Amino acid sequence: PEQVAAIDAVLAEARSFDAGYIAKVQSLAAAAERSFEQALTTGRIDEAALFSASYDDIEGTDPPQVMALSTALCEQVMPAIIDPAKASDPKVAFCAAADRNGYIAVHNRDCSLPQRPGAREWNAANSRNRRIFDDRTSILAARNTKPSLVQTYRRVLGDGQSQMLKEFDAPIQVRGRHWGGMRLGVKL
Repeated sequence: PEQVAAIDAVLAEARSFDAGYIAKVQSLAAAAERSFEQALTTGRIDEAALFSASYDDIEGTDPPQVMALSTALCEQVMPAIIDPAKASDPKVAFCAAADRNGYIAVHNRDCSLPQRPGAREWNAANSRNRRIFDDRTSILAARNTKPSLVQTYRRVLGDGQSQMLKEFDAPIQVRGRHWGGMRLGVKL
């Protein structure tokens, strides 16, 4: 009975921890949806461009960075959503919106620095914007259509850096179509 009570207490604590971050990432996804909807309504972008899966390489970048037809819009609207989410909680390692192919046009300010020529490891850690993340975790986050997804993993940052994260993901739906997902990584 004591062991069962102890296990129940640990599970309840984990559910409580998760619930707050799930609500937060769903709220962030909803904010992204509203921003995209407004951009479509006002003609700042059309649906074909917003949902385009065409990416153009940015010459001289390593790891490769790319531009999409939606990059400029994301650079205008996403910082106001993702940067406060990271700044509001010291446990949050990152917050970013990925299209359904894992493309993150805009990452948090501290890891969206200009690349340094010949410094692949530094770039991998510090220039995470305009990148396609197509590893298993990233694709699951980007293509998830359930109300939420929770994943735990070791995030490799490059330059010898890594960290254990619990990631909370929520889908971004625009005009009834799945655009991608909001990703919120929390340090463990």
